[in-house]
Amino acid sequence: MYLNTQKDTSSNRPLMGAIIGFGGVAEHAHAPILKRDMRFCIKAIVEPDKKRANVAREIFPDARVYNDIDSLFKNEPLDFIDICTPPAYHAEIILKACKNRINIICEKPLVTHLKDLERILQASKEADVLLFCVNNWKYAPIWNKAIELTNNRLIGEVKKVSLTVLRTPRSGGGITDWRKLRDIAGGGILMDHGWHHMYFISSIIKEEPQHISARMGYLGSNGSALEDEVSLQIGYGCTTVELYLTWRASTRKNFGHIIGEKGEIIIRDDHLILNNNSHSKRYNFSPPLSKGSHHLEWMKPVINEFFEELRNTKKRGNNIKEAVTCLHLICLAYDSQKNGCTPIRVRNIFNE
Repeated sequence: MYLNTQKDTSSNRPLMGAIIGFGGVAEHAHAPILKRDMRFCIKAIVEPDKKRANVAREIFPDARVYNDIDSLFKNEPLDFIDICTPPAYHAEIILKACKNRINIICEKPLVTHLKDLERILQASKEADVLLFCVNNWKYAPIWNKAIELTNNRLIGEVKKVSLTVLRTPRSGGGITDWRKLRDIAGGGILMDHGWHHMYFISSIIKEEPQHISARMGYLGSNGSALEDEVSLQIGYGCTTVELYLTWRASTRKNFGHIIGEKGEIIIRDDHLILNNNSHSKRYNFSPPLSKGSHHLEWMKPVINEFFEELRNTKKRGNNIKEAVTCLHLICLAYDSQKNGCTPIRVRNIFNE
């Protein structure tokens, strides 16, 4: 069941939820939206760090704060949990939520290993609960416009996509800089920014990927080193994709180029240019795509999508398909790097 009773599915009462992990993304992106959205009521927080627990209490003074997830599930009747912990903890929390038949919205990456993906997909299916990933970058206005222009075929069939992400060495990491720890993050910049770009690419290319190859540079030299630079290529039949990601840049920038049979879209961080039929049109966006990391303004449509999937079973499927595609392609990219950067065939992800 998706709510505590079948009657609740059409009820106007707020959905009772708990935020799991109260770091920067919870404080600056999730909490402000959930606090003022009357469709939801945050009844509890799970946060073992005392300082962060105190921050949670200041924002949600009526919510109970727990040190661990088991105490939460023992004491709170919930409709959903909102997972904002580092990636290493996602799978265990999701499995426990499924055991308690509680719906889940989870920060990306949903999980970082394919075995964990199989486990949580099976568990959510058996428990009949919603499993939803925060794929918020597709709601960035500049990306949203690029998706709209390509899907409306204003440049015809997409033939080539090139995307670049430049970040400085100290980018991201959260309050405890966990993003630089392999055991906690599950991967480096590919798992971080690569995830967002995988679902953006899937939004503008409707073919199935056929092969992928990647070359990576690493932070440090030991076995636990994380990739901080990635050059990746994906073949989609008639379309090719090139993705470059780095944490080695001297500045923060996002840019890209989408080439179609009838035109092109040039993405330049705070604007894009559509060139087609000998005409050119510029669209401006503020702030730039590369500014900030929490993107509060992109969370509202994510929460709306989550709510719609909770209330309407016919609208479910696209979000989890995005997450499955992202993880499969990322894992294959790591396989390519391990095998001398050779192209790896992409089997039909959804028929495996």
